[in-house]
Amino acid sequence: MSQLTADLQSAYEAAGYDVSEVTQNRDRVRIVLAEDVGADAAREVVDETLDEAPRFGVNVSTESIEGHDGVSTVVSFRSAN
Repeated sequence: MSQLTADLQSAYEAAGYDVSEVTQNRDRVRIVLAEDVGADAAREVVDETLDEAPRFGVNVSTESIEGHDGVSTVVSFRSAN
């Protein structure tokens, strides 16, 4: 886990969210939260955590998990780090 993904996971957990997964593939960062979170609240954690780091196209979406009830929230963006 890179420092970037570790920082994001810690920030979401500190904000009270259940983090299912944090991954980075080249410049694409993806955070999966176990619950349905509002887009503004999800973006706010990224903004507060990476206030100095260049990031592009923060996207917040929801997805259903096959075989499970409920919806998870996926936050993704490109990072210059």
